[in-house]
Amino acid sequence: MTSVSAVVLLLLFVVFLVAVRSNGVAPRHVYLDKGWTITYKGEKTEVESLVNYTFPKRLRSGDSLILEGEISANLLSHSVFRFRTVHSAVEVFENGESVYEYGKNRVFPGCGYHYVHLNHGDHQKLKVVLVEKIDKRKITFSKYELLPEEYATSDYSSRHIFALVIGIFLVLFGVLAVLIGTVMRIYGVNYFRLLMIGLLSFTFGTWTMCYTKLIQVVSYNLTLNTTLEYICLYFAPIPFTLLLWNMHQTRLNHSKTQVMKFLVIYEVAYLVVASILHFTGLLFYPKMLAFFHVVVIAGLAYFVYSGILYNKKMDESGKILSRGVLFFVVMVVADLLRFNFARYLAVDNSLLESSWIPLGTLGFVLSLVQSYVVYLVYILEDRAEKGALATMAYLDALTGLYNRAKCQQIFEILDKSFGDYAFVSIDMNSLKEVNDRYGHNEGDRFIKAFAEVFKEAFKGVGTTIRVGGDEFLAIVRSEHVADVKNAVKKMMELQKASSVNLPVPLEVAYGIAFKHEFLEYSFSVAEEQRIDAEKVYHLADERMYAMKSSMKSKSARKE
Repeated sequence: MTSVSAVVLLLLFVVFLVAVRSNGVAPRHVYLDKGWTITYKGEKTEVESLVNYTFPKRLRSGDSLILEGEISANLLSHSVFRFRTVHSAVEVFENGESVYEYGKNRVFPGCGYHYVHLNHGDHQKLKVVLVEKIDKRKITFSKYELLPEEYATSDYSSRHIFALVIGIFLVLFGVLAVLIGTVMRIYGVNYFRLLMIGLLSFTFGTWTMCYTKLIQVVSYNLTLNTTLEYICLYFAPIPFTLLLWNMHQTRLNHSKTQVMKFLVIYEVAYLVVASILHFTGLLFYPKMLAFFHVVVIAGLAYFVYSGILYNKKMDESGKILSRGVLFFVVMVVADLLRFNFARYLAVDNSLLESSWIPLGTLGFVLSLVQSYVVYLVYILEDRAEKGALATMAYLDALTGLYNRAKCQQIFEILDKSFGDYAFVSIDMNSLKEVNDRYGHNEGDRFIKAFAEVFKEAFKGVGTTIRVGGDEFLAIVRSEHVADVKNAVKKMMELQKASSVNLPVPLEVAYGIAFKHEFLEYSFSVAEEQRIDAEKVYHLADERMYAMKSSMKSKSARKE
């Protein structure tokens, strides 16, 4: 039922997104693809189709391209002229008058969409002047289009609604994962893997918003948006590599460990050096992209070849995580092919227009969530098992009371702490008689009967321990020292009531000793630290044996 509900909710959410998209997309678009003239250094070229056109010459920084065309009268009333530029400053003229300008004084204008509100008249003449800011190998053009003014804001984000939702989800999930991982790390819990997952999710969520230009909903600074896009892209391999390293660190041999260290150092150095070159204007981020692609593909090839991406000896959590990583890697490779195919062949296709990495990252993150559920269940089960084993190690098998090992542990704690405490040393009478006359099974029942009495009498007052054989000890902390005598009194009453079904009445000798008995009236901290638990226990034991001797003497006199 849960899986069915999840599927239904997912379908409803998809339907909701489709409905939002259909209402936000402009009902009519006019593509200005035909009839353009491109002028470069005084040489004019008539272009049959602008979208499928690749400018044949290389442009240097500062070179200009002038695109001129006409719009028929009343083609779209109250229209907005939308187009995208890549690292170019732009100025738009309508009937010879400048109506829009962007990036003229920017060294790195960035990439993004421009929205130009046009006046409306007969046979408008448009002129778009592009000033190249970065040396490029090939120049291609995006769609130049008109759309109704009221849809200028919603149209683009609605068309990319799924990428928008994926980007927002990845950012929010990344922030949450980083916060949880950081807090857990502060408290000494190793959540490094979750921290890396969060960084990767946040990085690609932000990158998705920047790459698809959906970030323009909140920021029209194309320089900042594009710079952030490249920073995220160049940063992403760092948490990705660290994540893989963390997954396999116990299985990597020395040579593979050294390679992983080298990759992390190289990736950090690449980001730092690329950023320095970009911000000093020596070499902008886009010029380093081709080399980045080569390095990423080489790194992924190594991960596949070395078996780091998948290992048959992994636990179920690791296998799920590896499948997510492999899905992510496939989508990254496919997106690299998509990017270069669309860029160098200038193919205009809606499928090739949007990056596939957001989908890959979403699948990756969802697999990480599943992996972490399995991982946390495994950790909780492992801790519960270890806790149960640790508890069993400190329990007496016959009575269920704590044993001598636990007693020694408490002694060590008492020696390091301050404050009063009391010991009640107890020795059972007549156990040897019961064993000799009725057998050891009856002797065990005799011990268990007293253990129940002992535990009940000191419940909420002290820790009950079976030291061994017929010897028992109650350790009472400072806050209950005043209750010791009442607990002993209750023990004596309970043992009388429990003797009804036993072959021999329960009877014990006990001795009580307090830490404060070893302290002078005016004592120092140093003096208190010299009082160890063994001394107090020895005094309680002496008093117990003294009581036992007295009980034997009384018994002898009666005989």
